[in-house]
Amino acid sequence: MTRLIAYISIPCALALAPLAAAADPGQQTLFGQPVQAAPELTEEEIAERRAAFEKYLDDNDLIHAGGLVVPRSMAEDDLQAGPRPTYAWDTPPKRHTVFLNFFGGEMTGGTNSALMESPCIQGGKVQYPQFLRSEQEALAIIQVFQDAMTPFGVRIAYEKAPPKHLPYSMVMMGGKPGVIGLPNGVLGVACNLDCGDTWWRDTTFAFTEVAGDIQVLGTTALQEAAHAWGLDHIDGEDNIMYPYATFGKKVWADTCTPYNAATGPIGCEYVHDEFCGENGGAQNDVAELMAFFGANSVDDVPPTVTLLSPADGAVIEPGTDVLVEAEISDNFEGYGWRMMIPEADIEAPAYSGEKEWSIKPPKGTYTIRVEALDHDGNIGFAEAVIHVGVEPADPTTGEPTTGDTSDTGDTTDGPSSETDTEGNVSGGSNGTSATATATSPLDPGGDESGCNCVTAPVSRDMSVWMFALAGLGLVRRRRS
Repeated sequence: MTRLIAYISIPCALALAPLAAAADPGQQTLFGQPVQAAPELTEEEIAERRAAFEKYLDDNDLIHAGGLVVPRSMAEDDLQAGPRPTYAWDTPPKRHTVFLNFFGGEMTGGTNSALMESPCIQGGKVQYPQFLRSEQEALAIIQVFQDAMTPFGVRIAYEKAPPKHLPYSMVMMGGKPGVIGLPNGVLGVACNLDCGDTWWRDTTFAFTEVAGDIQVLGTTALQEAAHAWGLDHIDGEDNIMYPYATFGKKVWADTCTPYNAATGPIGCEYVHDEFCGENGGAQNDVAELMAFFGANSVDDVPPTVTLLSPADGAVIEPGTDVLVEAEISDNFEGYGWRMMIPEADIEAPAYSGEKEWSIKPPKGTYTIRVEALDHDGNIGFAEAVIHVGVEPADPTTGEPTTGDTSDTGDTTDGPSSETDTEGNVSGGSNGTSATATATSPLDPGGDESGCNCVTAPVSRDMSVWMFALAGLGLVRRRRS
């Protein structure tokens, strides 16, 4: 399925008053973890990244106009002209997690936060710098973010990234705009104004070396995250979505508040009209965030996973394509899942919502596990054991149920990078595919963030023999 998102750069304007300088970057740990300072960029490197960003605009027929990166055709015409899709908003709100990344890391171009990607990154790999201030300042910024998001079903992570199969957005908390090729004087940027929040893995930036005021930095992070959820700029100096940085605590607007296009055009009017009327020219932050995420509450219901195929205990001939198919559901939208084969050290996060996978395992016995995770750390899973070119062992003796399992000519007993195309004819469950469904909660492990963040299982790389993924498309709100 093709995913269409308008990626729009929305820099926040400079603060209206001088701000304090950043703290000494001599810090070696953050939240109990070691941090490595990224090397300072030279003027030549900054110029190269700026050139790469300009090339990205040219190659994609985009222009930078009024603080926005938009298609040239849109900039030359009325941005609001023509028919717009209308969301039905007939599905329950989803839950969501935001990862405030104070550690930096290697980034590339793309749209998947779990893979450290952003469309802002151009010209190859970028080593994004970590937060250079004290841990106390980081915690104060986190508190600003948490206070604003408390009413909604959004979890905040900061000590480590959530598991990759859980859909989460990310705010990079560090650096200067020149790191990604933007001009000086930008507090933050979202290269993906995602109208209606249809994609749940956006990455945005808050440049913490530009400003020193904690409240300004926290508000900047909130505003950039909100752009990736589809919110635009509005009037009112006390509002989080006001386009200029000012001092003091900010709030989400809870009434239909007029747009402020001083730093660029409004990109998601057709969504805002769902809440403020077609001729409103206004945005209600709280109404939209409630529609996206719902009111905050504890979720102690694990997802439900049913493995439709393969059948548990199936005996399969080597070289056979095996379809893994699952049904997954939960009481809240926004959950994620993955297909795993522990014996082969395989993990396949369902980044695009796929529920079918095609595999061709070599000779051996494997556990096929589909595991789902929600934003409160609840896990649901289903498993099936398959035997490829080998007979299942007798549970009482541990010996194979037949005397000879060596007719394939392959002496390998476990996973192998060589595909054995000979073997026994598939047996098993007479075509049945039902398996037991199991669920269990995940202990969040005493995370002091208070966000019910989860401890990620060890990430696994896909082996060379594995995958032709059959994606079923994104999980998203239905459109009318």
